Amino acid sequence: MAFWGADTDQLKTLSTKLQQGSAEIEKQKSALSSALIGTEWKGPDADRFRSDWESQHAANLAKIAQALEEASRQVSQNAQQQEDASHR
Repeated sequence: MAFWGADTDQLKTLSTKLQQGSAEIEKQKSALSSALIGTEWKGPDADRFRSDWESQHAANLAKIAQALEEASRQVSQNAQQQEDASHR
């Protein structure tokens, strides 16, 4: 007989790790943004970099953090569904 399903404890651990990864990315994005704001840098290169940071880099980091958050929710939901199915 083949095993179908998942180890729910492992799924819960994975969900937690995904959540932690999301939080860490947000934390680093915030720290980098603060460092950029606090850096004395003027001129067209600085303006271009700050614009790129906000419109591209920070935005991409936010999207990645959001994707990890969503993956965490999905894995957690799958663990719950597995537990529900196992108790039937």
